[in-house]
Amino acid sequence: MNLPRLKDFRADTIDMSCRRCDRHGVYDRKALIKKFGAATEFVELRRILAIGCDRRGTDGCEACFPCLLSANVLIEEHR
Repeated sequence: MNLPRLKDFRADTIDMSCRRCDRHGVYDRKALIKKFGAATEFVELRRILAIGCDRRGTDGCEACFPCLLSANVLIEEHR
């Protein structure tokens, strides 16, 4: 399975949120591509944008990109 990359998402902005930490952010897609590259996977972008959170990179991290779900770029599995 190929993981979605910045180049796969075409909207102008990318939103990230975490229910657990109550963190929210809206990022300019072109600025993210310029800084990290179009081939950056959203999984890696999640790790980068969650810097400062003590749950970053653990199973307790609930950071996600709602914009991907609404665009059907990524479907989360419910366990």
